[in-house]
Amino acid sequence: MKASKKDNKPSKESLIEEVRCFRQQQKSLILSSLSHDNTPLASYAPFIEDEQGNFYLLLSGLASHSINLQYHQNKQLACSILLIEDEQSARNIFARKRLTYNCQVNSWSREHPQWQEKINTLQDKFGKTIEVLASLGDFKIYCLSPVAGQYVRGFGQAYKLKNALIPELIIA
Repeated sequence: MKASKKDNKPSKESLIEEVRCFRQQQKSLILSSLSHDNTPLASYAPFIEDEQGNFYLLLSGLASHSINLQYHQNKQLACSILLIEDEQSARNIFARKRLTYNCQVNSWSREHPQWQEKINTLQDKFGKTIEVLASLGDFKIYCLSPVAGQYVRGFGQAYKLKNALIPELIIA
């Protein structure tokens, strides 16, 4: 990783690449949502992402997290997500690499013009299970669009992210 001579911190470009690689290594995310009465819920879901940095989840409309996302979908911020380094590969359990985003949410029914494209991408990544889930009438695609986030790469190494594509890193 390239670091500047002044402060021995990684360059903006190397951090952007590190965050992109970290995102691509993950298969699922931890989802934090709120119910209609503001009861918090933690759950998880497998995901895919697009070139703009949006996350796509295929979820049952009967699941509590889906109901929460649906309820908050027209709000500025609807949920928070966490991508975190596996415990087994972390050098220190207290300093696991992690990426968090606050997100806006939109749900897609089967009539959405990009439904089949996203289903195909999900199937490429996760296999035949997607075909079965997509055939069930209660499943929808949820598009989570990051508004802001934070990347922590270790002790004393936290970086605020202006948006999903990280055009501007602000050292925390």
